[in-house]
Amino acid sequence: MKNIVTIGGGTGSYTVLSGLKNIPGISISALVSMADDGGSGGALRNELGVLPPGDVRLCLVALSEHSNVMRELMNYRFKEGTLVGHNFGNIFLAAFEKVTGDFTKGLEIASEILKIKGTVIPITKNKAELAVSLLDGKVFEGENNIQNADLQSVGIKEVFYKNKVLLNEYAKVAILKADYVILGPGNYFCSIVPNLIVKGFKETILESKAKIILPINLTNKSGHTTNWKASTYLKDVEKYLEKPVDFILVNKDTLSKEQIECYKIEEGEGVLVEDDFNDSRVIRTHLLSHIIFEKPKEDVIPSTKGFIRHDSEKLAECIEKIINKK
Repeated sequence: MKNIVTIGGGTGSYTVLSGLKNIPGISISALVSMADDGGSGGALRNELGVLPPGDVRLCLVALSEHSNVMRELMNYRFKEGTLVGHNFGNIFLAAFEKVTGDFTKGLEIASEILKIKGTVIPITKNKAELAVSLLDGKVFEGENNIQNADLQSVGIKEVFYKNKVLLNEYAKVAILKADYVILGPGNYFCSIVPNLIVKGFKETILESKAKIILPINLTNKSGHTTNWKASTYLKDVEKYLEKPVDFILVNKDTLSKEQIECYKIEEGEGVLVEDDFNDSRVIRTHLLSHIIFEKPKEDVIPSTKGFIRHDSEKLAECIEKIINKK
């Protein structure tokens, strides 16, 4: 039995986990960012004082072996009334935290109900208030504000938390037991980096003997990583980890014109990540989904959605080969 840990949040983790759960002979622990303060989950966080449930919900749904109806229920968004735009699964998890008095305990019960294959672990139990300071002294506070900010024109000085954010002890145990750690893919400064800067994370990764797998993002985010190349992501990740990545997954599928045009409408030019690697750690393979993903019409709470994503099954197949390679 190989222990696999995923680190990230949002649709990136959902994509990875949806495929991973079908690999035999592995134990999955999904470590999830708690920096989200936008959309339905962010609204519940602000109004009820709960930990943000959105990214956790996506991981639960991805790992659930329950019926399709149950998974659809967890993803259901209300289309009218005072709950319009809110997600049932987010309310469900927020209610469990209120009833049990502890987000982790509520998550354990929800996991049993949803019959998930694996464990979903918040990266921290603390209220994680993300902030980014720029080289000109300006500071953006809150993941949702950062999501929509131009961080590149001036340049980033530091990504940090306004308060003390400690690594969840269960997350630490999972990393130390891991045979492989999968980092990303996902929104780099809003879903990936927030995990890497949690106090205690870097020290735990350095202590861990796990091999690190880095799926390179397919696209760049406007104002955050515009014109970044594959090597830029690797260099920045290794700066946070202070250790080298073991496997680098790079897509070699060709994007359709429709995918490129849809993404350019939302993110502008410089959206495609150039493969500039000459590195023995690189695995180039077919990783692209050819499905065009769109934001649901009833999702009235602002949320950026990508039009270009990894394919869950292709990712899982690549990861399975790495895990089983002798």
